[in-house]
Amino acid sequence: MSLMPKAYGLPCPVAKTLELVGELWTLLVVRDLLRGPKKFQDLQASLDVAPGILSERLKVLEEHGIVERGFYSNHPPRAEYVLTERGRDLRPIVGALAVWGSRYIHPEAGLVHEACGTRVEVAYYCPECDARVDDVRMRASTAPGKRGTPRGRARR
Repeated sequence: MSLMPKAYGLPCPVAKTLELVGELWTLLVVRDLLRGPKKFQDLQASLDVAPGILSERLKVLEEHGIVERGFYSNHPPRAEYVLTERGRDLRPIVGALAVWGSRYIHPEAGLVHEACGTRVEVAYYCPECDARVDDVRMRASTAPGKRGTPRGRARR
């Protein structure tokens, strides 16, 4: 049985992404797992979410390759959750939400550069050109486009 949240039915990468990660609690689970592996009870305590909802979200994320479950105890069975590479690739999305939220919704908190304490900004980057790209120089495309590797930079 495939667990899939509601479908928007739109041929758009934003809509398709939201079909998977747009459900209530999902990105907060990802946010917590970005800090490292977590036990179910730790996630539940951190998020203050009902166990059934958390269990459902974790099953969807696991089924779609965003989260992996491993057992740290067999008797009784106790699971720990960790993000896969696909899940870790949601870091900039969660970060962008934090940047936007600290600017417009919750200015008391935000992401800062550890070295100097300045709030960070979100920017688009072209790995082929090794350059920052502003909104005016981008367009939507139905073609998949090239996937580049940053020139002279180690991929993160």
